Amino acid sequence: MRRWHSLLDIISFPLKVLFFATILVGMSGILLNPNVTSIIPIKNHFIITFAHLFRYFGSLIIFNLPFFIMIKALSKRYSDSIPVFIGVVGYVIFNITTMFFAKTTLVTEAYSSILGIQFNAALIDATKNSVLLPLHTGIIGAVIIILITRLSYLMTRRMGGYGIFSFLDKDVWALMYTIFLSLLSGVVIAYSWPIFLGIWNFIFNFIRSDITNPMNLFVYGLSDRLLAGLSMSQLIRTPFWFEAAGGSWIGPDNVNYLGDVGIWTKQVLSGMSPKGFGRLITPYYVINLFAIPAFIAAMFQTFTDKLDRKKFRAFYVIAIVLSVFVGFLLPFELFLLFVTPMLYIIHIFVTGLLFAIFQALNVSLGYTFSGANLVATPASVIDLLVFARNPSMQATVFAIVIVGIITAIVYYLLARVYFNYLAYDALNIGHLDASVEELFTVFGGVDNIRMVHSTFYQLKVLPIKKSKVDFGLTPLSDVTKIVEGRSGFSLTFGSGAFIIRNKMIKIIKEHQRELLMAKQSKSKIENVE
Repeated sequence: MRRWHSLLDIISFPLKVLFFATILVGMSGILLNPNVTSIIPIKNHFIITFAHLFRYFGSLIIFNLPFFIMIKALSKRYSDSIPVFIGVVGYVIFNITTMFFAKTTLVTEAYSSILGIQFNAALIDATKNSVLLPLHTGIIGAVIIILITRLSYLMTRRMGGYGIFSFLDKDVWALMYTIFLSLLSGVVIAYSWPIFLGIWNFIFNFIRSDITNPMNLFVYGLSDRLLAGLSMSQLIRTPFWFEAAGGSWIGPDNVNYLGDVGIWTKQVLSGMSPKGFGRLITPYYVINLFAIPAFIAAMFQTFTDKLDRKKFRAFYVIAIVLSVFVGFLLPFELFLLFVTPMLYIIHIFVTGLLFAIFQALNVSLGYTFSGANLVATPASVIDLLVFARNPSMQATVFAIVIVGIITAIVYYLLARVYFNYLAYDALNIGHLDASVEELFTVFGGVDNIRMVHSTFYQLKVLPIKKSKVDFGLTPLSDVTKIVEGRSGFSLTFGSGAFIIRNKMIKIIKEHQRELLMAKQSKSKIENVE
């Protein structure tokens, strides 16, 4: 887990950028939301322009998140800028290679214009009038290039300066190795990607076989969130949101509309009350409006320092408000994945369960779509309130609120139990005691601890005498980062920091109680004498 928690340092800044981008997309969604404009018409040219600007900018960041993660991972690993440059070249070569070698008969959503890369197929074959695009490999492609770049860089650091090609320095060799390996891996991925897509297509066929079955919707919920974590949401959203896999409906104009979201959007804009559609959106009202705010409230309880609580209180309040009004499900899930992987697994399972529950209750509420499905932020309190004004949807809204309240309680309790009891040694009983003993050793014993505080991932220790602190006495196997400041030492433990702090406080109090009892006993003996 120590290595896994160390990934938080890599993902933290891209996660903050993703959070900001999601907010921009969400704000744009509010300004362009037909539900909003039907109540408050927005006709100002500058407002509309900035709304589209926010959406374009935010979408660009979200779409290229794997690329940004790759840059951060390489810059974090090395203090040299060369590996970053090499990685960018490798990433471009990899995507160009998949563009030329991938089959052109795959589903449309398997391709995307990554970094604007595309090629006119007519230049190769005059009979073809199409545009070639790279395969959309999401985070998988980025991880491949990270590994290739690191391998190439490490291999060339050991090279000598002799031989027929001695005029080429180590950095050039690293670049050449990366280009070759990126090209090779691009070819391998191009030919093996249909297998990956075939596995998902098998799952999609199961879902579309009976999209009204709660079990099928459970599988859909799991698949949607797992693909979102891989930055491949379009694989499942395109066929189910806007194609026949999500259902079909013949409108009053005798046009056959396809997809769960496409049909819902058309029916709402036509002034109709949709029935049976919106099932692929409904659970997100519960997640955005109830589950995430409840989890944030529980996580805030891990801040034991009054100054930290005061410092971060505004952020957590803003985060809750943003979740309710614009939604930031993807940043939230990536945060869970790297900070509390156990809760991430539970969250994915609960999301799938919500899909099944709402389908079993025959409760469905969609949202009026506008934009790109990969960066869509469905289900906000604004949509819920607008739909609640419709008498035919009030029972549905009421059911969502009831399920939402129950889910909020579950998420809050799960988070509290996890951070209080399970976050540290749930899979390694007894490891907590050993880690606490190591901490007391390096900090000069129980008597040298003035104060101990925690956040959801950091332990803050203020010793009485810093001269007694010696991190060389014993290895702190679970600490990924140590920072010394005016308020003591900050140690990054991951999600188990709160548990460690509680254990240390308990031992310190017991030690102080023993000292007090010993002092009282000594005083009594002296009085008797």
